Amino acid sequence: MAVGSLLFLAVLVIVHHPLRVSDKQDPATVQRTQQQEQRLALEMMRLQLEFEQRNQEERPGPHQSLGPNQSQGEEEATALRVAAKQGPNDVAWDGWLCGFLVIILLFELCRPGLEPESSYDSSSEDASSEEEEEDDAEAVPGGSCTRHPDFPDRAALEHFYEQHLQGVSEDLASTCEFVEGLVNSLLEVCQVLTCQTFLPQLENCIGVASAFEGWCPHRDSEAYRVLVPLLPPKGHSFRLEMENVEGTLEKHGHILVELECMCKRERLLGDVVCLLHHAEEDLSDNIQGPFRVHLLCTSSHLDVEKTTLWFHSLVGKAWALVAHNYSFQLTAQPSTSSCKLSLACESRRALSIEIILGVQRGNSLVFLASNGAETGPPSSPVWLETFAVQEMLFFQWVSRYVPKDSCHLKCLQILIHLKECRLPILENRILTTYHFKTALMHLLLLLPVSEWRPEQLAQRLQDILSYLRRCLEEKCLYHFLIGNSTLASQIPVPKAFRNAKPLNLFQHLALEPAAHAQATSEFLEVMEQVRALKCSN
Repeated sequence: MAVGSLLFLAVLVIVHHPLRVSDKQDPATVQRTQQQEQRLALEMMRLQLEFEQRNQEERPGPHQSLGPNQSQGEEEATALRVAAKQGPNDVAWDGWLCGFLVIILLFELCRPGLEPESSYDSSSEDASSEEEEEDDAEAVPGGSCTRHPDFPDRAALEHFYEQHLQGVSEDLASTCEFVEGLVNSLLEVCQVLTCQTFLPQLENCIGVASAFEGWCPHRDSEAYRVLVPLLPPKGHSFRLEMENVEGTLEKHGHILVELECMCKRERLLGDVVCLLHHAEEDLSDNIQGPFRVHLLCTSSHLDVEKTTLWFHSLVGKAWALVAHNYSFQLTAQPSTSSCKLSLACESRRALSIEIILGVQRGNSLVFLASNGAETGPPSSPVWLETFAVQEMLFFQWVSRYVPKDSCHLKCLQILIHLKECRLPILENRILTTYHFKTALMHLLLLLPVSEWRPEQLAQRLQDILSYLRRCLEEKCLYHFLIGNSTLASQIPVPKAFRNAKPLNLFQHLALEPAAHAQATSEFLEVMEQVRALKCSN
């Protein structure tokens, strides 16, 4: 019985023994320690009473009382009989067991002194615990809805979506298909017009930006954006020269146009002239005149403005040849970094298309573009690096795995519509649409796809706002593709970009307090617009 009690006490000591992490204990730790001591004291008292009660039951009654000598002799005889029954092996085993339990007790008593002292200052835990709990409640899914009781519920958000965005989303896919078909038809004519020239060659367009990602927030003039890759003309090559401009986040680049030797092809096929080894006087006027790619260059570098104006003129010629096949009017809008087309249908519906030009970086889908979706138009002859194609592919990849009628696109549509249509138009806004989209893309990787069900619209919308609020407070919002090693292999991001140092899109906010204050103000304006949906329902 004594061995069993001793074993039970050893287990209690191991399980309930409090570990010290610092000599400076905060009140909460002291209170928990005192509660542990009280529980252990009560358990010890219970075991002691039980032990005494069993001893009284085994003790002989008054009518069987024995004298001191007799009692002592009988106890010795009893002990001898028990030892005889157990045998030498059992007695040795009990000795080893008792010794083992004593070692355990000594180790547990000495263990607090052997624990390395933590450098964590527990005195600051109480001061920051409440803030951490509040932040976690907003950052962790399921906790955000309890933070703002005035936040609109799913019914209010669905009502707003049906009123302002339902019509845009219903025909978005068919409109995107129509836009791609129309632009590719124009490009086919352009390819015929330039096939015998020394001008850049045009490939089929790639739909990018909000409309082709599936979350177009309105019928805006730039809603339908396509990227047209440029290839070097015969006898030329494009060499990309990348650089980082001090004081900016995005990467810039120049496109150097170089001549290549085409003598072998000229001898075998005769469909090209080697401009590298022909003297200028040997070239005909047709080759040397308006058909030279160097007319689009500034100091041997492809110029954004000159190339855009050339493409603008080329599209106008192509439309003049195919206009009779269509029942709408197509008008070109002036621009120095993209080709903007305005389409007017007989049903009085207006549609605008923006065509941006780009040169591919090697075998990747990263482009140097004439107009960056993230940053806006560059200055000639600087081209901007864009990941618009990868981002479009990411949204297509997500759509294969999220639940039916997922709420992730609705969340972004509602936020951007409130930001761009309900707030005053400012030229130099700090918080852009790209920041909201980046926050959503990060959450799509952080949360399980099952968390984006339609009934979780309000919860996920608030999670996006909470994530962006925390990024503003920490002045840190990482680019989704650069330095993100958690991306799925299906997203074609080169290894050099995956392993690169993460790019902080809010780096300038840490250096400019005025810009950070303006960005915070813009975010609070969006928050107020979201809260107002509850009152308007």
